[in-house]
Amino acid sequence: MKVRQTHTSSQLTIWIVLVAMLAGFTLLGRELWQLQVKEQDGFEALFRNQSLRRVRLPAVRGKIFDRHDRCLADSTPNYSIAIYTHELRAPRSAVANVLEQLHEIWSRIGRPPNLTYPQIKQHMQQNPDKPLTLYHDLTDAEIKRWRTAFEEWTSPAPGSFRRQKIAGLNLGRPLEGRTIVLQTKALQNRRTSTAANTLELIYQISERLNKPRVIRFQQIKDHIFARRPLPLIAWDNLSEQELARWADRCSMLPGNDIVCIPARTYPFSEQTAHLLGYTMQADADNSPAEAGRVHYDLRGLKGRKGLENIYDDLLTGSYGYQLLQIDAAGFHHNTLQTTPPVAGGDLKLTLDAEIQRIATEALTTPLPNEKSQPIRGAVVVLDATNGDVLALVSAPTFDPNRYMNSTRYRQQLLTDSTARTFHRAIYGQYPPGSTFKPITALSALKQNSNAATETHHCHRTYRNSSGRPMRCWIHSQGGAHGPTTLQTALMQSCNIHMYEIAQAIGYEPIYQTARAFGLGQYAGLFPALDVPPTQPDVRYGNLPTTADNPTDLCNLSIGQGKLLTSPLQMAMVTAAIANGGTLYRPRLIKEFRSQTDQPFRPNPTWPIRRIDLDINHLEQVRQGMRDVVMHRNGTAQSAQVGSIPIAGKTGSAQYREKVGDTVEDRVHAWMISYAPYDFPRYAIAMIVENGISGGQTIGPRLAKLYRELFQYDGTLTGENG
Repeated sequence: MKVRQTHTSSQLTIWIVLVAMLAGFTLLGRELWQLQVKEQDGFEALFRNQSLRRVRLPAVRGKIFDRHDRCLADSTPNYSIAIYTHELRAPRSAVANVLEQLHEIWSRIGRPPNLTYPQIKQHMQQNPDKPLTLYHDLTDAEIKRWRTAFEEWTSPAPGSFRRQKIAGLNLGRPLEGRTIVLQTKALQNRRTSTAANTLELIYQISERLNKPRVIRFQQIKDHIFARRPLPLIAWDNLSEQELARWADRCSMLPGNDIVCIPARTYPFSEQTAHLLGYTMQADADNSPAEAGRVHYDLRGLKGRKGLENIYDDLLTGSYGYQLLQIDAAGFHHNTLQTTPPVAGGDLKLTLDAEIQRIATEALTTPLPNEKSQPIRGAVVVLDATNGDVLALVSAPTFDPNRYMNSTRYRQQLLTDSTARTFHRAIYGQYPPGSTFKPITALSALKQNSNAATETHHCHRTYRNSSGRPMRCWIHSQGGAHGPTTLQTALMQSCNIHMYEIAQAIGYEPIYQTARAFGLGQYAGLFPALDVPPTQPDVRYGNLPTTADNPTDLCNLSIGQGKLLTSPLQMAMVTAAIANGGTLYRPRLIKEFRSQTDQPFRPNPTWPIRRIDLDINHLEQVRQGMRDVVMHRNGTAQSAQVGSIPIAGKTGSAQYREKVGDTVEDRVHAWMISYAPYDFPRYAIAMIVENGISGGQTIGPRLAKLYRELFQYDGTLTGENG
């Protein structure tokens, strides 16, 4: 028998083991301290980065007013139904599962199914174990499309050889004849996705509000994937009646609420569409300054055209920010901090909304002998004393409120042959025709003061200095003006007289006078605010620097040839003639402010230059322009308004246009005018494309404009107007 013998460990061994244990515990403690104490801040920062999301909030956009504080562009509340998807994760719903599969199939077939949401609910309540027919009588093209899509849908996952099963569908028989059937029994106890629950809630709200769905299932999935902590906007622009129905029928449903999103509206709609422009949803800010700082951008509105675009920075305001905490699944958990946005600044224009309306109606109302088709043209009304823009109209126009909310309307405008969104008053480039003759006349008077009394003979056999036959407009009617002075030539718009004086002085004096009146140069309608005014040397329109030959010179002297101007430029010319020779930069922005709690700051008028003109020469031209309207032989007697003296100059700018396979001669009907003659307040330029002549097409429209304008400002009373 063996007896176990005890061995006494040496003291040295015990100490070695003890030291090893202490070293192990020391090392473990050091590592724990390293992780839990020294690197605590790093782990906290990592946790914060993973659980916090920064959201950028848009500001309320600033307003635009006319000179009398009428609001032209405003921010209004857009009441919307928001779906909070983080509240829809738990429910398990067989109906939601059916809707999810139905929409997956719908996206592959390409057309809605042959049943409705109430029918789906009824089936799941009464016969959930029986199959549900989604589509019947599929066409051959739909069957082919479905088979191809089903093969792609069920194709093996990467790294696998087995086809994927689709709940509710037979993997081997996706079709039964021409019918698609869903086995709803397989969907009763299936886990319901957040997207499916969201889809069912939207169907419920749609049914209770009797309001069609506007959001697709794919949009729901995209939102949950990319913008999970944020609410999903299911409907917007709710009416008061819809808000009341929602409060009565939908407010008790989980996961939905009413939110208010700033929207844009234009009270004067089509009348100011070209000038103000419109807004659309802003693009995401991918600038380096925002990189990594903003996780979600609740994109506000950005100006796309007109003043909304040009002064977008001032109108937009300053963004706000919201700090959200999310859970492990990425859904919204808590709002930690909110920095409210600062509303945008405001603009006050020199525009008078009532004069804008009067000018719009005068331009677009067809005359008795005109076809009922959209009038294409423009009218500009300036304050002759300081260059303030009182009206700026282009036709035909469009509805900016509808443009912002309707994709179909935007697509229609893209193919509209009348170019409704084109701002003809500013960007239209036209030969000015005979409205250019006052500049030719002033050039001749500057070179030869006797030009006012010299007589030239208008006859049908006229030839210029190179021997080429040249015509006056009256020749096509079988007549001739006979002997004319400068004043009668302006009154009767005689071309031959202008040919003669232009050939006598050459093109250079005409070019210099036209330059002095601002033609061919930057108009300066949209200046940078807070910057001293300047006149940059930027080309605007086309003012040829030379005339190639006598024929070219003759054409330029009557506003034809290569010469191109805009209605705005011709209004500036008219204002300079009316006020005695000061060319003003057209002022559209009267006042502005960068924040709503600040006072408005003025944007002063600015004279570009004082034109070097002899006052007597200018008066001779002005008298000729007065005779155009007030004399019995003037070309614009139709523009008369009672006994108020009005000055003007008609123009008929000829051009050619291809119509089908033929090229036809057409006319742009022009007229420039100022009134009252002795103390001018208004300087006007008006054009109608494809008109007859300035006297026939523009004269009656100008009379209508002046009559209502004088009634509005009190020059005419209601009794004698």
